[in-house]
Amino acid sequence: MMELLDPTREISGADAAYAERPASLQGKRIGLIENTKYNSDNVLKRIGEILIRDYGAASYKLYRKRYSSVPAHEEIIQSVVKECDVMVAGIGDCGSCSSGSVLDGILLEMKNIPSASIITHLFENTGRAMAKQWSIPDYRFLIMEHPIANLPDDLLQQRAELIAPQVVEVLLGDPHKNTAKENKK
Repeated sequence: MMELLDPTREISGADAAYAERPASLQGKRIGLIENTKYNSDNVLKRIGEILIRDYGAASYKLYRKRYSSVPAHEEIIQSVVKECDVMVAGIGDCGSCSSGSVLDGILLEMKNIPSASIITHLFENTGRAMAKQWSIPDYRFLIMEHPIANLPDDLLQQRAELIAPQVVEVLLGDPHKNTAKENKK
């Protein structure tokens, strides 16, 4: 007889509380957790620059995960908690890295850090499955058009400009109101 094992897990009793949202990004320190996928750092840096330029954020700090397909390691989580007021994770453009980016946001919300996770549109179902698995089916993540890895600088900037207002909406708005939209351009 063959036994099949399910590699997923259901989180029972997980505290699904969201972090309290700041009134604005003015003077806030932004954590950017990039997942090692090509161009994810470039898009996140551009988002960080937009948050400073247009929304008054004080600074951003880029953190690099060890592997794209797993959540941020504990040193990153602790550093973000100590050094940042809000966090943006991404860019998930494959199945495992998308679930990892969504999980980064969930884990930091649980540590009282308002978070926005970004994945590409091909992996929306993966993001929703991760949120459901962690007992936060309404977790708001953002969706960017796929792909990003092969884009030139001007298109990376365009994608960052399109999604930055939505990042702000997720970081500042009611986390229970799911208004994240797909960005296509």
